[in-house]
Amino acid sequence: MFDDLIKFPIEHERLRWQAKEVVKDLDLKPHLFVRLTLTGARFPVMAQLPVVRVGNVRSHHVIISEDQLTAHAYFRQELPARGTIAFGFGDAVLLRFRPSFAARQLRRLDRKRLPKGIELFGGGNQGRAGQGKDEG
Repeated sequence: MFDDLIKFPIEHERLRWQAKEVVKDLDLKPHLFVRLTLTGARFPVMAQLPVVRVGNVRSHHVIISEDQLTAHAYFRQELPARGTIAFGFGDAVLLRFRPSFAARQLRRLDRKRLPKGIELFGGGNQGRAGQGKDEG
């Protein structure tokens, strides 16, 4: 898409991210997710599902806000201590976020206050339709 005019992936100082643990219902049960909130660009809604990667870990799912100014990427597994954050569709990477992900910036929930019976990381399916850990 416009490869002759634009060099992908785009890196820009406006591209920002925040990371925190959240609890979301999945299949009627509470699950622990890491949510990356991406801002600084217009995130298009396309026929293909959006994908966010941190290093070689692929998001479980991504929700783009109605105004397309925010993308929320949800992960069902621990993220690497450090890793490049990339947004795109399928195998195409459109945006790369700097600085890279750093686990020390992840806001974690107090494990003692989590709901009873919550599915923590590593429990069950790590992603839908091949959206778990990448093979390489």
